[in-house]
Amino acid sequence: MTSIFTVSIDSVEGSTLRGRVHIINPDVPSVPRKSVFPLSLLVDAWWHLDRGFLHDEDDEEEGGDRYPFTADQGNDITASMRLKDEFSKLYELILGKHIRVTEDGYLLADDGKTVLEPRRKAKDVYQLDSGRGHDGISHFVMTSGNAEEFSQGAADIVTRYDISPYRNVPLRSEVAALENPDEPWDPEEPWGPEEPWGPEEPDGPADLDDYTVWKLLRTCSFAELPYAEIAVTVSDAGYLEHMVAGMRWSTTMTGHVC
Repeated sequence: MTSIFTVSIDSVEGSTLRGRVHIINPDVPSVPRKSVFPLSLLVDAWWHLDRGFLHDEDDEEEGGDRYPFTADQGNDITASMRLKDEFSKLYELILGKHIRVTEDGYLLADDGKTVLEPRRKAKDVYQLDSGRGHDGISHFVMTSGNAEEFSQGAADIVTRYDISPYRNVPLRSEVAALENPDEPWDPEEPWGPEEPWGPEEPDGPADLDDYTVWKLLRTCSFAELPYAEIAVTVSDAGYLEHMVAGMRWSTTMTGHVC
């Protein structure tokens, strides 16, 4: 799945986290404003660390993932978290639960071999989505996420969530210069009514919903891409035990439950 945002953590103090969310995919050109989004980021970071995907090896790609500890240290952090079991449940609320089954759909134990008694098919016990496959241990199916329960969890856990105005947004004049390099930009002349932003303002930040803007952004470095600063306060500092200043990762999370 293609990443949507790159998240950088600037500070973690008590129950408050501050960072930046860079917009890297024109398909989602804005930072979600509901509290489910920052909670989904905390869960996503936990999952990356728990699986060893965030660590201290150099990533030569500009804006690439980074974490100031080794993969083993990151795994130790998640294993010792006071709220680790809650994170596992939150992850399942977003993306569903991984259920081991036989080839014909009967429930298996965690070892991926032992058929659970009494014999029951997963479809008769769980509400399943279309996710299924084989992970090298056994066949598996996926349950559906639970948007209502996750939203309630976010309301209880995220006590404050602030987003700054967007930074690094190109000006309309810059986009116009890219589209029409032979026509000089006149800051005194308003746009004509045929332009999508209307005639009221002669210049200003471009609309990130406009794909034309992303033609210009394709030439920008990571540091030049649009971003918003975020500040997140949670009800218990335990939800931030795995977060540390200097970490950065790309995410597919938007707060949407599968």
